[in-house]
Amino acid sequence: MKRLLGEPLLHFLVAGGLLFAAYAWINKGEARPDSVQITTAEVSWLKETFTRQWQRPPTDAELQDLLVDYVREDLLAREAKALGLDQNDTVIRRRLAQKMRFIVEDTAALAEPPDAELMRLYEKNRAQYMSQGKVSFTQRLFRTEADARAGLARLAARPDAEVGEPTMLESDYAGVDAAAVTSILGPEFSARVFSLPTGQWQGPLESGYGVHLVRIDVREDAQPLPFASVRGQLREEWQRGEQERANELYMAGLLKKYEVVADDSIRPLLAGLQAVKRP
Repeated sequence: MKRLLGEPLLHFLVAGGLLFAAYAWINKGEARPDSVQITTAEVSWLKETFTRQWQRPPTDAELQDLLVDYVREDLLAREAKALGLDQNDTVIRRRLAQKMRFIVEDTAALAEPPDAELMRLYEKNRAQYMSQGKVSFTQRLFRTEADARAGLARLAARPDAEVGEPTMLESDYAGVDAAAVTSILGPEFSARVFSLPTGQWQGPLESGYGVHLVRIDVREDAQPLPFASVRGQLREEWQRGEQERANELYMAGLLKKYEVVADDSIRPLLAGLQAVKRP
């Protein structure tokens, strides 16, 4: 027994066991590097995700299924990564890049723009924030261009003359914009109508229905929309700009953090990036 107690190997094993036990006791609250740790944060995230999708919180049974699926998915993902299945996979790379963009853009979208900044955008791009021009017009339909020209001559002699063919189209259109005219009579007809002077019969104008004579009765030109009515649109535009700037700044930081190395033959293709080093 004395001989056994004097063996250096035994001393080594005992010391190793004590060190292992001490380490386990000191770190008993820490998760193993290869463990899947489920906390209230994961549970809350699963609940919120389910609620957003189904417009109600999950039942206890559904939450249990969600947790089981989450752990299984995490284990499979970890094992796939350990086996190197995430390497050289276009779908995974794009998905990870997309998630990073979402994180950067969501952070930028949290900012609330001051009205002074929105007003600057409003003044800079005032032409984008205009009401639609509108017209009120009367039309007559003819089978041929010759018939339309003959009708135009009759209307010139007597403005109240009955001319044109019977049609299911309206004779009078009041306060319609270009989109409405286009949907009824086509884009070319719409463009011509909005270029005509008021108060006179004009034509002939062609549409898918035939040939028309048109009289513009009232024209309402496009007007600047009030700032208050487009504030929400301006806010969205400002946030899009902030997201683009955030992406550019983040990418600039990544290009400083990581070296991009390429052969001389490839370097011109990467001219849009910062300095690219030779291998």
